[in-house]
Amino acid sequence: MRISTSHIYNTGLNSMLDQQSKLNTTQLQLASGKRIIKPSDDPIGAGIALGLKQLIQTSEQYVSNGETAQSKLEVVESSFTSVIDILNRARDLLLQGSNGTLNSEDRNSIALELESRLEEMLSLANTQTSTGEFIFSGYATNIVPYTKDIAGNYIYNGDQGKQFVDVNSSLEIQSNFSGSEIFSEIPTGNGTFQTLGSNTNTGLGIISSGSLIDSAAYITDTYTVSIFSSPSGVQSYRVDGANTGQVIPALPAVPATDSPRYVDGANIEFNGVQIHIDGRVEAGDTFTVEPSSSQDIFTTMQHSIDALRASDQSSTLQAQMNDRLNNGLINLDQALSHLNKGRSSVGTRLNVIESEKAINQNIVVQAQSSLSLVEDLDYASAITDLNKQSVALQAAQQSFVQIQGLSLFQFIR
Repeated sequence: MRISTSHIYNTGLNSMLDQQSKLNTTQLQLASGKRIIKPSDDPIGAGIALGLKQLIQTSEQYVSNGETAQSKLEVVESSFTSVIDILNRARDLLLQGSNGTLNSEDRNSIALELESRLEEMLSLANTQTSTGEFIFSGYATNIVPYTKDIAGNYIYNGDQGKQFVDVNSSLEIQSNFSGSEIFSEIPTGNGTFQTLGSNTNTGLGIISSGSLIDSAAYITDTYTVSIFSSPSGVQSYRVDGANTGQVIPALPAVPATDSPRYVDGANIEFNGVQIHIDGRVEAGDTFTVEPSSSQDIFTTMQHSIDALRASDQSSTLQAQMNDRLNNGLINLDQALSHLNKGRSSVGTRLNVIESEKAINQNIVVQAQSSLSLVEDLDYASAITDLNKQSVALQAAQQSFVQIQGLSLFQFIR
């Protein structure tokens, strides 16, 4: 078979280029520390490596999301703790203010401290993160959550937006609270209804916060307990609902003659409600039992301050003041319960974030280990291959030098 000179040259060149390519690939592998430089080096391994890299990137993003949410929630938790401390102090001050031995000056001093506490609490409701976002504004993180208008009303300026972050493929965590949710939507009274004596009462009666003893029998309505003297001169009471009408005495009884006798401190029960009135009452005194509503925590504090500063120049005025202070204590207790639930919710979310963070970090470590097995280079084997390929390249070069001189004309000479 005749072999042309050009074929000899091409074969030798291709052999050298092939060996040089292998040598270059091995050098690149050694320089990068990776076995797979391009997908064609190991298509199956490259596919596995791509999936592992995506898993690592996703898990690291979940960790980052959790850390962002954790940072916000820690600010929220700190604010909750401070507000709860303020409310506990306010409760102690109201109990102190209810002491009958205090005079107006003493109560005014308590009111001054409560005002300072109220301003402090308002500042906490307007807490900002390290990046300047208002934590209690919902989505409107650039708007101050609470302001006070010229009429003395506390206005919520944010929205109800809830911010969520993904901490794994199927779980998201709320990273904020709206101020309305925390500071405004606080039920008054015992959570079902609230009680209060009229400011026109002339007696000394103070109504209890009451309790719901039969939820099935409870009918939502505004009830009025009225004290009057029966024709026989006995102090009696009647209960009427704004919508349900006469409740005590039950129809068809006649209130003037059939109403029960009023007994100081005795329980009064109707429609699943139980209350009692302590202290001497007078004919014409009235007390209301109305459905619980929502009241912001700042208004609750302000009402308590106003009650402390109310006139107590007579026993009647002092009774009215105590009635409002008791009402303030009840509403403060509701606020404390509400805030404690909020703080518990924050603690639960932080625990979930910590747990998911640990899970995602473990996934990253395991995926990195698997990725290392797939694409990392075996240096000992690669160095051996490099030496072999270097020798092969040198042999190809030397043999080409020898073969390129072969020609029929050399023999003719």
